[in-house]
Amino acid sequence: MSSFRKYLPDEKEKFEIKKEVKERIMRDIFYYTREDDSYMRRLLNETISAEIERWKNEREFPLSSFYIKYFKKVRQKLSKISDNERKYLLSQIVETYMDEIQGHFSPLIYNLATKVVPQALSFMLTGLSLPNILIRLIELNLPSIDTHLIIDGNREKIAKLAKKGTIMLVPTHVSHMDSPIIGYVVYKLGLPPFLYGAGLNLFSNPILGFFMRNLGAYKVDRKRKHELYLDTLKEYVCTTLEREYDHIFFPEGTRSRTGTFPEKLKMGILGCGLKSFINNLQMKKERPNIYIVPATFTYHLVLEAESLIKQYLEDTTKEDWVSYSDEAFKIPRVVDFIKRIVEMDIKVFVRLSDAFDPFGNYVDDEGNSLDPSGRPIDPKKYVIKDGNIVHDRQRDAEYTKELASKILKTYRKDNMVLSTNLSCFTIFHLGMKKVEEDDEIRAISLMEGLEIDMKETLKYLEIAKEKFIELEKEDKIRVIDRVKIKTAGNIIDTAYRVFSKYHKIPPFTISKNKIKILNPPLLYYYRNRLKDYISFD
Repeated sequence: MSSFRKYLPDEKEKFEIKKEVKERIMRDIFYYTREDDSYMRRLLNETISAEIERWKNEREFPLSSFYIKYFKKVRQKLSKISDNERKYLLSQIVETYMDEIQGHFSPLIYNLATKVVPQALSFMLTGLSLPNILIRLIELNLPSIDTHLIIDGNREKIAKLAKKGTIMLVPTHVSHMDSPIIGYVVYKLGLPPFLYGAGLNLFSNPILGFFMRNLGAYKVDRKRKHELYLDTLKEYVCTTLEREYDHIFFPEGTRSRTGTFPEKLKMGILGCGLKSFINNLQMKKERPNIYIVPATFTYHLVLEAESLIKQYLEDTTKEDWVSYSDEAFKIPRVVDFIKRIVEMDIKVFVRLSDAFDPFGNYVDDEGNSLDPSGRPIDPKKYVIKDGNIVHDRQRDAEYTKELASKILKTYRKDNMVLSTNLSCFTIFHLGMKKVEEDDEIRAISLMEGLEIDMKETLKYLEIAKEKFIELEKEDKIRVIDRVKIKTAGNIIDTAYRVFSKYHKIPPFTISKNKIKILNPPLLYYYRNRLKDYISFD
């Protein structure tokens, strides 16, 4: 397809995609069955057992009892059915998975979400009265959500690459706010809507679910971890990439519960870029290239910070850290979060990185892969064996690992030092010193109510700021201008004001001579975005 796409798959093409995915999965099953005649029986047994366990843990789901009974009945018949019946049963399960996975796209809802909703949100979130709205309309001084979203990086390059190949946009995953924000970023870049995966649980939220169903989101059931489901999901991504549909994919899989950057990424979907590239070459596609573009989110405030860190601490220590529930599913909480961002002129930063090819090589503005010396290379050479373009699982897995390593490094260097994370970084360090505890989790339980001298805090914060500025010169992190020009006292004041406006119990409070730690888990969460960059030793 040589044309530049505007919209996502319609119903006719969705049917074709489902058919193609099913054919690919069944072809692979037949191949492995020829190698091992017990493969199909084992795959079916594993799938049915996994489905029964999956629905046992979802008793509140209306159809869970039906699924459990159905799969138990199938399991009882397994020993008596023929191989042809097993093939048919597997194909029906794949078709069921595809019906669940595939999203729906509505151009009408897309236009509403990208044009009407941001403006309406701006009016609502700035708390303007009707007279003030009329005044602003007369003065053409309309509030805009765009003023609070900073899109950094080479925007023009991504637009160019989108015309030369297919893009996989791979952002960090901090919050459920990431999905609507990155979708809006795509719109602001002038690109067509992207397909993107969203956790099945998000569709239970009536507002989020409505928009995601109509904006190209496909459903990902993270509780299904068995082979047949994961293969179906990956083939869906590959098939749509090969049809030149750009994708947004969060390679961390889930939101960071601790606020830290991931140490490793999910290889399955990430590897689809390479698999699709090879398939495109084999099919002699006009635009075979797949470009991987990392994007890094940095927030002053994180909507679900409280629930994420308490869930992590509860799982880690097996202790009760006070009840929590995900703020992303509380509409008033979401509205309050955005309102605070607008009221306090807080920015949300999205840094778009340089692009990679599926092998981890940098890509220039014209879409050429570059070697470490910056010279153009032909990525096709990586996949040729005995003169033929071929798939090789072990080889391709190593290439994907190299790509993942490059993405992780990119996330860290594109991270932003803000007043909030810098203040928490410094105060948490001093808190650990004062409680004389090297274990961070144990230190958290000892810090509540701890008082730290203000002068000492300001001294250490100034040291930290200068060290981060030096790191920025080495292209290892980014420090926003506001932090560079502010004094340590201004930075602490700003952080406290931001936290106290949103969190009922902020990480810390300040007085003339003291800083008092009020919420050690939150202090730990926000501090972790700068973890392992510098030390005070």
